[in-house]
Amino acid sequence: MAAIAVEHGNAPGAAKLCDILVKGGVEHCWLSVLQARTALLQQDQDAARSHARQASALGTEDPHIANQLGVILSRTGWHAEAVPPMRLAVEHVPKNPDYRYNLAVALQFEGELAEAELQFRELVRLDPGHASGWLALVQLAKEPDKGWQETLERQLAASSDPDQRLLFGHALARLAESAEEWDASLTWLDRAKGAKRGEVDHDRKTTGALVDAAIASSSTQSIAETPEGDERPIFIVGMPRSGTTLVERILSSHSQVTSVGELSDFAILLKRTLGTPGPHVLEPQILEAAAKAPDLDPVGQEYLRRAGMLAKDSPRFIDKMPFNSFYVPAILRALPGARVICLRRSPFDMLFANYRQLFATGFSYYSYNYDFGDTAHFVAQFERMAKAYQAALPEGRFMAIAYEDIIEDQRGKTEELLAFCDLDWEEACMDFHQNRDPVATASSVQVRQPLYSSSIAQWRRYSEGGQRAVEELGRYGIKAGVD
Repeated sequence: MAAIAVEHGNAPGAAKLCDILVKGGVEHCWLSVLQARTALLQQDQDAARSHARQASALGTEDPHIANQLGVILSRTGWHAEAVPPMRLAVEHVPKNPDYRYNLAVALQFEGELAEAELQFRELVRLDPGHASGWLALVQLAKEPDKGWQETLERQLAASSDPDQRLLFGHALARLAESAEEWDASLTWLDRAKGAKRGEVDHDRKTTGALVDAAIASSSTQSIAETPEGDERPIFIVGMPRSGTTLVERILSSHSQVTSVGELSDFAILLKRTLGTPGPHVLEPQILEAAAKAPDLDPVGQEYLRRAGMLAKDSPRFIDKMPFNSFYVPAILRALPGARVICLRRSPFDMLFANYRQLFATGFSYYSYNYDFGDTAHFVAQFERMAKAYQAALPEGRFMAIAYEDIIEDQRGKTEELLAFCDLDWEEACMDFHQNRDPVATASSVQVRQPLYSSSIAQWRRYSEGGQRAVEELGRYGIKAGVD
């Protein structure tokens, strides 16, 4: 009954049922997994991680429970620990495509790319209609096999489900890119996103209001000029696909730094502390309330406790949630010892990099991603916010850095990043691609390689698409070749 309540999103009901079991003296891996899933439904990351660790300690030999254990470990940031139970699930139920998909993704996060590809290949052999498996395989494989194009086109034509069409269309777009058919890839993306676009109904006014509130909060809050107190937190923010993972890997290659992944804890704690109405943690009212709040110390203290559990005894830790961009002024107030690094990138490259990426469909934050014009608008609004931050926030706490500059001068920019974080030089930061820590983002493959410059000015590969970008970004005063 508790499991059914979780599947239906009934967090209060699931919590009551789990509590009955706990009071009855039940101690079982499956119960701890359900408690963790319930905590996630309640946006309680701290409790979710605690239950996930308890579930891992209890362990299980049941393949179905093992699969759920692996999923919950991965969702709460314990990526390395997620692989063994997922592997057990596949070994016991080899023909279950979803179990194999979960294992393959976990292996990819862990950097076991060759084995991950083999698992994805076996997955689509077992289930040719597994859209998520196809997209993951096409993105990971170095060379597409003959017949993939025909198979994917057939699957796309046969599907009426918007989510399935989205996945197959993205896979076809990647095949077109591998054949350097750039505008054809954009056509596949337009087709793939069409049905989903109508479902999400992105609101540009909300994005503009968010940015307005963030900009206003950057000039109305009193922020310490230099770090004071607990200097462990380093926040890396920016648009998705702007180079945030690259900078995270550079810094986390330092012996004094670890990454705790992309945490939503700060936003959740801020909303909970401010008590703003509504279910969303990212809205203008929260930013406005944060700017007016006389004291954000409780938010910072609880955040440090939670993140510190993941960072353990590391002298510094990185939180790389991209959408913390909107909370930067509040972060600097709540955590007076924190530093924030903001990634910027060519708006044109950022437009294409975001539009061609399939983000988590369940998160409203990415609703701009289903329309080329909406994506251009979001990029332009981010640019406006980043420029305002640079002008208003103290240089000792906030650093903006361009992705292109890191590619052009890796050593020089790495020195600047380390100096900003008050860290001594370590040569390992130049060899970030040898960092074996898990990567649970869309850049999980790229950051396992040395720096390359082929991602700069990629937008110019598109003929018709490039003109579309010029027109769309031009509406907001952004011109090609002009910062």
